[in-house]
Amino acid sequence: MRKAFSALFYIFSLCSLLSVMSISSYGQSYQSFRSEREQIVERARWRIGPFRIYPTIQFTEIGYDDNVYYNKEEDDPLSDYTATISPRVNVNLLFRNWMIFSFSENPWYVYYVKENRQRALNNSYSSSLRLLVFNRFVISGDYQYRKARIRASREFDDRVMEEVKGYSGRFFYETARMTSFGFSGSIRKISLEDITLPGQEISLYRVLNREEKSGGFEFYHRIFSESFFFMSVGYTEYNFEDIESRWRDSYSYRAYSGIRFPLLGRARGVISLGYMKLLSRSGEMQGFSGLVGNTSLDFRFGRFSFRLQYERDTNFSFGAENIYFIGDRYGAGMSFYLTKFLRLDYHFTYGEADYPEVILISTPDGQEEEIRRRDIYSTYSVGFAIRMIRNAGIGLMVNFWERDSNIPIAGRRNRMFVGGYVTYDF
Repeated sequence: MRKAFSALFYIFSLCSLLSVMSISSYGQSYQSFRSEREQIVERARWRIGPFRIYPTIQFTEIGYDDNVYYNKEEDDPLSDYTATISPRVNVNLLFRNWMIFSFSENPWYVYYVKENRQRALNNSYSSSLRLLVFNRFVISGDYQYRKARIRASREFDDRVMEEVKGYSGRFFYETARMTSFGFSGSIRKISLEDITLPGQEISLYRVLNREEKSGGFEFYHRIFSESFFFMSVGYTEYNFEDIESRWRDSYSYRAYSGIRFPLLGRARGVISLGYMKLLSRSGEMQGFSGLVGNTSLDFRFGRFSFRLQYERDTNFSFGAENIYFIGDRYGAGMSFYLTKFLRLDYHFTYGEADYPEVILISTPDGQEEEIRRRDIYSTYSVGFAIRMIRNAGIGLMVNFWERDSNIPIAGRRNRMFVGGYVTYDF
């Protein structure tokens, strides 16, 4: 009976793998089979039969927003009170030492008192299956889905409904010393809400609907007890859905390298820098080649905690003149633990968005001028948090956001948000 059950279970696992295996890592770094299994066992709060369950709940942005739609000051910004509640549950099924099946469900509700259009019940869920074969090879497949009303990029002033579906698959070899390398592939489909401006027939955001196909090679090697050196190279195709957006079709090559620090400890986060080349398939628009990065570090020294951030990447633009813009973001912050139960926080972020193509704008004197669009962003956050139980606490923060553009229609915009939140990382 036991052998029959094992055979049926193995067949079910393979069928499930084939049904979800096909693609998208969503930028997530690789975690070895043994490390993931140990983490599931340690973090699980509940155990019901063979299932290990880890539930959480987040309360964020509970407060006052003085510019809900990021309008310019002369356009009479609308203010409102808002709150977000986000429960999440991770369910894992471990079968002996060779299979991990995981499912995650994360609905979240964004509430506004007056602005009904901004209210939204969002949802995100994912499933994954990992098989350890011959104690060295790991075959994994994932499916991820998200539908949410969000600002899809820093270019968006309004929240729009975005739907993302993705599949991913990986085939890796793992050594006893935690070195891993292998191949991955992904397919991701992105669909945005169809919004048209008054008096126009052109959709504002639908032009960005697309399918992204990626493939690559990844390598991870442990250099400290829980820190890893990694390297990855990959290729991605971007195919746009709307026939009038086919001029945006493009492809890119990427190469990244860096160090991934542990989830817990004095040093946390990742250092990731690399090179990217993005080319228009038609060859008529300017491409990009240069440095890209995604670095976020958190250091703890006694009563002080320091944060550093650096991001640089290309982002697709919904404007009619540019395929993409180059987004840079630099951030630094500090927290000071005044007592065991009181923490003071400060963070500053500076960002730029640079567009490669020249566009024509009308000057106040009625002339036309050729310029390249450039937006500058800055964010200041100050606040405090109070520990309640263990690492859980409640906090209050004030956030000042500002964007200035050399395009008159975009102009200068600013926003202030005052609100509370619940943290599990005190």
